[in-house]
Amino acid sequence: MKKASLTNSSLVVLFLTSYIPLFGLLILRQIKQNRDFLHFGGFKFESIIIAFLKFGLSYFLILISLFGIVGVKFLLSNFKTKINNGQIVKIKEVENKNSEAIGYISTYIVPFIFQDTNDVFDLTSILIVLIIIFVIYTKSNMVVINPILNITHSLFQIEFTQNSITRKSLLITEQIDIEVGQEIKINQISKGINYG
Repeated sequence: MKKASLTNSSLVVLFLTSYIPLFGLLILRQIKQNRDFLHFGGFKFESIIIAFLKFGLSYFLILISLFGIVGVKFLLSNFKTKINNGQIVKIKEVENKNSEAIGYISTYIVPFIFQDTNDVFDLTSILIVLIIIFVIYTKSNMVVINPILNITHSLFQIEFTQNSITRKSLLITEQIDIEVGQEIKINQISKGINYG
């Protein structure tokens, strides 16, 4: 059986997309704080430097957000092609975990909204906290708690029978609802995480 798997680049794109709401809010905040500079100054060296100084964070966040979105599209496409190699399991218990994304937003995104995007100290503190969260994120099953992923996919905690053995796992799926007793095809993508 060919398993799908989460590589380091997969973890990075999942992490980046989980923070797209924060990136969008920081971009809007930087635009608001520097709105006096929102005019085209030509392609002079001085204008380019001012644009970089006043809106460099926004350019960077847009770039990594696009990288994250494209990466997640490829990742999900990869999971879909490998699901045919999965196994059919029977669901014994199911719990919807989509609400975890709301907790993620309020805990890990909202506190950053009020940071000053022109202050190097504030930006450095955001970066340090994001690095710490990334390390925790990649070493736990938080990787699937992603508000952007929840737009197109659902997250369930399932208990299932596989080869007469009962197991528990998080399940990422395009299905909106899963019933107890339902048989579905799943493919393990990481320890304790399946795609189906």
